[in-house]
Amino acid sequence: MTDIASFTPSDLKTAMDGVATTTAEKTQHAKDAALKAVKAARETASEVAEQTRTFAAEKARVGAAWTTEKAKVAHHVAEEHPMGVALGAFAIGLGLGFLISRSSR
Repeated sequence: MTDIASFTPSDLKTAMDGVATTTAEKTQHAKDAALKAVKAARETASEVAEQTRTFAAEKARVGAAWTTEKAKVAHHVAEEHPMGVALGAFAIGLGLGFLISRSSR
């Protein structure tokens, strides 16, 4: 074990300067790493947002086309079989109402 009394003032000053320098370097390294992480997170968030916008726009176009097509088909079916559509809708409503009333108990 080293005796603290054996240090000369110049050795102690050199050691303290070394500690200060090492601390400053490590602090700067930590700041740089944090800034790099923030930049990477920001870029990732931007990429994800752009992909989400593209995906949502594409799905909206597909959904609109599908909905228009299905609406036309449903309209033609309703014109050809109005009683069947009415009874089917009634049966579906009755079934859903029953399920909802059972789940709320």
